[in-house]
Amino acid sequence: MKAGANATVSPSQIGGLRMASEAIRPHVVVFLDLLLKEQGKTLRVEEIEIQASSPWAGKRLDEIDLKGRMNLLVLGLKHPPGSGLPELIVNPSDHATVTADGVIIALGDLPDIDRARREAEGRT
Repeated sequence: MKAGANATVSPSQIGGLRMASEAIRPHVVVFLDLLLKEQGKTLRVEEIEIQASSPWAGKRLDEIDLKGRMNLLVLGLKHPPGSGLPELIVNPSDHATVTADGVIIALGDLPDIDRARREAEGRT
């Protein structure tokens, strides 16, 4: 951090957290392992940036309908500082509004994520 890094990684801490998670939430660990390692799937948690010019800016999640149209699960919404909204909403309701210069955090297959990014940029 003193050298200017934004974050550090501790293998010991990661290993300890993994062992604790295995003991406390084994089914969740198996699910996440499958999510990250399954060969036939390209499921990922990804960011979809919403520019001011995006056709999605100012719309509610139910209007965009990412689950129905693109099979994406919205995990969170990040709003820009100073927007008057909470900076991060985890598991947002369908009535939550997507803001310009915000981010949608979604779980889905990479081709669906890519399609959503194109649409959010106005490139359908």
